[in-house]
Amino acid sequence: MTVRIDVAIQSSLRRFGIVRKVRRSQAIHIWEDIVGPTTAKVSAAVACKDGILFVEVKNSVWASELSLLKRDIIKRMNRRLGRGTIKDIRFRATGRSFQRPKGKHDKEKGVNDLAIQKQALSSSEIASIKESALDIKDPAIQSAFVRFVITVEETRPLRDRLSRS
Repeated sequence: MTVRIDVAIQSSLRRFGIVRKVRRSQAIHIWEDIVGPTTAKVSAAVACKDGILFVEVKNSVWASELSLLKRDIIKRMNRRLGRGTIKDIRFRATGRSFQRPKGKHDKEKGVNDLAIQKQALSSSEIASIKESALDIKDPAIQSAFVRFVITVEETRPLRDRLSRS
């Protein structure tokens, strides 16, 4: 029995829940776009597990404020990522600043050093990724696959750095 490659890829992506996992990982990356720059200065999405987005905030006042806006944030997230992707958001006050690190010689080190630093791919790398997905007939799965591979490649330096730590 012969199975076409696009059918096998589509089946695997669905079976392993890759499409949903990609969407959930993107929630972390689009946090600032969803909540705006002011809120992003005092908060950061740090993880998404089983549809629950975990967000660290500067203090309990901001945690309370964002809790009041939670439904709206979830709606905007799901509008962007797909219905049912984010089911809940949990806010945790940390007391830390969420300003982006200024440089590698900053005195204040710590969790901010692990902030995801995407390394933008060149247009030829993106074209190569898109070309590798041409056999996937379902446009939604093809798009999810391309976004997944791009995200994997853009965040590779962070994962390498974390694995060396």
